[in-house]
Order: sequence, then C-alpha cells, then structure tokens
Amino acid sequence: MATKRHRSGYKFTDKTQSKRGMLAFVLAVVSIAIFVAVIVLSFQNRGNGSMYLGSAGVCSMLLSLVSFVLAILSLGEENSYKFFPYMATVLSFLAVGIWIALYAVGFMG
Repeated sequence: MATKRHRSGYKFTDKTQSKRGMLAFVLAVVSIAIFVAVIVLSFQNRGNGSMYLGSAGVCSMLLSLVSFVLAILSLGEENSYKFFPYMATVLSFLAVGIWIALYAVGFMG
C-alpha cells in the first residue's frame, strides 16, 4: 500500500504570524480575566473591595489600552496573517469598553 507523501520544504507564502497581534491577544485575554476576578471578588466582599482590588482594576484597564494599541498596530503589518490581529482588536476593544463602562457607572452612581 503506497502512502502519499506531502511536499515538505515548500513555502508558498512569506506570511508569518504577527507577534504584536499574538501579544495583544494575550494581553486582552488577561485583562478580561482580571476584570472577571475583580467583579467576583467585589461581589464576595459586598462592594467593600480593598485598595489592592481597585489598583488591580486600574492596572487591568491600562493593560487593555496597551492591548488595543498593539492590536491596531498589528493590523498594519504586511506579510502577516490577520487572525490574531483581528481577534486581539475585537477582544481589546471589548475590554476597553467594559472598563470604561464600569468606571462611568461608578462615577455616576
């Protein structure tokens, strides 16, 4: 029985995965995970979160902003696959929007 051999060694494109896009994706996921943790801990403490909980939230918001900037920059890279840049842009935009909405509600209420 003959087996099919794949052509290895041939590369038909010069595209690579975007390093900035992957970094932005990871930072966006971390920011959303910290957001969930901050919300859960805040509910467990009945809204009486510590200074550390607040500073974790502020750091996570800044992390989401950095992720958003990296995601936008990675969209402009040439010869790279766009999966991670697009996913990072969506997730970081979501993370930034969530943090802005949370702080807006906090200031209004």
